[in-house]
Amino acid sequence: MTKLLEEAIAALTKLPESEQDGIATLILEKIASEKSHTEPVAKPFWQKIQEIGAQVPREEWEKLPTDFARNFATYMYGTLKEDRTYANPP
Repeated sequence: MTKLLEEAIAALTKLPESEQDGIATLILEKIASEKSHTEPVAKPFWQKIQEIGAQVPREEWEKLPTDFARNFATYMYGTLKEDRTYANPP
């Protein structure tokens, strides 16, 4: 503990309990505030997905069907495949 902090605590012990608690609350709030500024912010979900995807080799990505988004239910649940071709997309 530093000398200055020891002096501050010695001065605090001379105050009424209610004032000691008030100052203690301020100190603890300040410490919590400083701690929250130094802790890393959680990554967004999409960034985590990108990082996971970056670990998959390119050859594996190339094995995925090119119509996966359109026919998701077919590949996931075995439903009939939708093979829509639009001359003029909406």
